[in-house]
Amino acid sequence: MTPEAVDASPRLADPVHTAIYEEIYRTDLVYVRDCWKLCGDAHCCNFSRYKKRFRMIARTPFQELPLLPGEYEFMRSKGWDKQFGEFEHKVIEFPLDDLVLRVESIVSVREGCACDHATRPTICRLYPLLPVFDSQGQLSGTEPIGIYEELEIIGGVAPACQLTTLPFDQLQPFLAMTSALSRSPMLRFYLEAYRRTKRHVALRLDARAKASSGDIWQVFEGAFLRRALTDGQALREELNALAREFADRYGKRFVG
Repeated sequence: MTPEAVDASPRLADPVHTAIYEEIYRTDLVYVRDCWKLCGDAHCCNFSRYKKRFRMIARTPFQELPLLPGEYEFMRSKGWDKQFGEFEHKVIEFPLDDLVLRVESIVSVREGCACDHATRPTICRLYPLLPVFDSQGQLSGTEPIGIYEELEIIGGVAPACQLTTLPFDQLQPFLAMTSALSRSPMLRFYLEAYRRTKRHVALRLDARAKASSGDIWQVFEGAFLRRALTDGQALREELNALAREFADRYGKRFVG
């Protein structure tokens, strides 16, 4: 990391990012009403059926909700952090050449769903679809949002979440949210960095599963325990290249 490296989180005082979160949180994107009845166990709120496949990890019930930069401060300013009950604001720093990625999440042990419907974080509003943007900031498609969905694909398992398409009547709320996100180069950078990291992990797990002919869930758990989910250097090089692309295009706007 160079001496002039910066913290890549946008400042909450920035009215652009504040307005973005205000718009996201007042958009009630609901793919299907009472969708938890389709999967039978509110799958996206606990992932319990997959956590039960592990022998060592996830033995203590908890839920971890990824956050976008500045989102935790936004929720705190509204008093919405109290919804999580007993929780940890988890921050992992991942240094790149010219900036430091702050990977933030809420880890809650609240029973049932970790958050309330009206004040749920962005990731919960979008689930199970991750928006993909092109270099111009235009929505170019979607893909599965989480690593468990990638494990389903690798293992040839039927999706636990039954929401596989975007209902037409929810197209406008989805576009409203993605349009809000697209206005911030930094938020788009974090979403793309997450997408590439997920793909990086999935490709490594797929290769390990094919080489061992093992159960993908045990392959995942083994790699997790050995801290081998990623090739640190290869991932850092890919994210450095992504950061340079954004910096070349957006300059100071990129770092908030």
